[in-house]
Amino acid sequence: MTRSLHIMDQWLFAPKRDRRSWPDVLLLAGWVALVGFQIGRHVMWRDEVRALTIALNGDDPVAMLRGLHGEGHPALWYLLLRGAHAVFDRVEVLPAVAFVVGVITVALLIFRSPFPRPLVLLLITGHGLLFEYVVMARNYGISALFLFAIAACYRAHRDRGLLLGALLFLLANTNVVGAIMAGAFLLFWLLDLLETDGWRWSPPLTNFAINAIIATSGVVICAVTMLPTYNDAAARDWSHESPLAAAILSLVNPGATSLGALFANLLPGVAGSVLLFGATLGLLPRRPAFLAAIAAVLLTSLFFAVAANGAYRHAAVWLSFLIALYWIGWSRVTAPTGSRAWLDRRLPAIGRVSLLLVLAIQTAAGINDLRNAVTGMVASRSADLGRLIASRADLTNALILGEPEWLVEALPYYVKNRTYLARDHKFGSVVIFSRKGKMDSDLGETLRLARELRDTTSAPVIILLAYRLDEITPDRIYDEGKDWRTFRASAAQIRDFREATTMLRRFGPAKTDESFDVYLLN
Repeated sequence: MTRSLHIMDQWLFAPKRDRRSWPDVLLLAGWVALVGFQIGRHVMWRDEVRALTIALNGDDPVAMLRGLHGEGHPALWYLLLRGAHAVFDRVEVLPAVAFVVGVITVALLIFRSPFPRPLVLLLITGHGLLFEYVVMARNYGISALFLFAIAACYRAHRDRGLLLGALLFLLANTNVVGAIMAGAFLLFWLLDLLETDGWRWSPPLTNFAINAIIATSGVVICAVTMLPTYNDAAARDWSHESPLAAAILSLVNPGATSLGALFANLLPGVAGSVLLFGATLGLLPRRPAFLAAIAAVLLTSLFFAVAANGAYRHAAVWLSFLIALYWIGWSRVTAPTGSRAWLDRRLPAIGRVSLLLVLAIQTAAGINDLRNAVTGMVASRSADLGRLIASRADLTNALILGEPEWLVEALPYYVKNRTYLARDHKFGSVVIFSRKGKMDSDLGETLRLARELRDTTSAPVIILLAYRLDEITPDRIYDEGKDWRTFRASAAQIRDFREATTMLRRFGPAKTDESFDVYLLN
């Protein structure tokens, strides 16, 4: 067993050989083929299209940025989408920008990283780089891009120039976890300089200070753009529990927070925490990197526990940060240790094994992504609705009403029909996730609103219902999100609704909650 682990360790953590050769081109081409296959079958869901809708709002970028304030995300992804749309004037820029970002990210790993090919293969076939950060068009893949770009540039630019500060500025404006990673990288950079030059002021430390100011300004701009958020339903509700207790538990057991999404939430929190902390041990030969990785785990876990829940896409930003630190410290990570101390030899080995286990879980999830693409399991049924509307001339100008109302958020990518937000009483496709305003609704209200829209506009009205009327329990209250909006339908309301509408289609299940029945108001 020990010999097998040693062979695997040598194979996956060997010093880098020359990488500029045809096998690496084939590796990139194979990755592009797998990703392209998934993109061809991917259906955009609400979180992806919501960003494009917001990016295209306003007469100019300044007006767009005003509308973005409080959305809960910094501006960089929205500026990229708006710029690409200004050039090509097509909604397909949404997956195209994500794909370009993904290709550059993976190309950096293949051609510039110090990792041997088997480890690179494990990285690029993981759920993050095979699906979540390239097929799913969100603002998280650019975090991995900037982290890997920082890793590639760090050695040459640690002591001079402003490139690293600029990259950290951009990283801080990808998403909130990216901003946390920017701070953690500044910690690594400072400790790395102190380890090299000691506790004295030096030109490299002056250069670091200037870059730190640039990076910190990026964090400030991120915060100013995001806060205060109008999507207050996404924030933690502390009316029934203690934030202090949650914070303490998150520092002791980060695997029980949203960082556990790295393990598909299949592992118990404690087991996830062991792997999270264990994966950092391989960085012990480069102590500043190890300390920064630990700090990043704790800060990210604390954010998830106290501020807002996350998902895989958020947790994988930390994993990308960890990979960037291994990239920078690779020569020391793979160098034979001169110490005879048992801990100095065994702890880094335990760290490497833990890292491989974490990455193997990502690759297993990546294989599952390919299986979903082959079987046709999609994220949303919005494309199916688009095909249904395109097949019927009488639906060309129909208004669309959804219950829950967030069912309409993905539709602008596929249809030109106007959509109506029932709880906000306005046309649009960006739902405000707030605990303020109208919180409760029922099927009778949905029918009344549909009739009102038809009478005032003389247009056909399509109603999307995520609730299957032949499956729901009459008068039961259904939550549309924790401590958020609710929906109910009485037996009389179900009867009246069926008499007043015609069901056009019932779509099959989706990976998310974006499947629905389609009704046309008679």
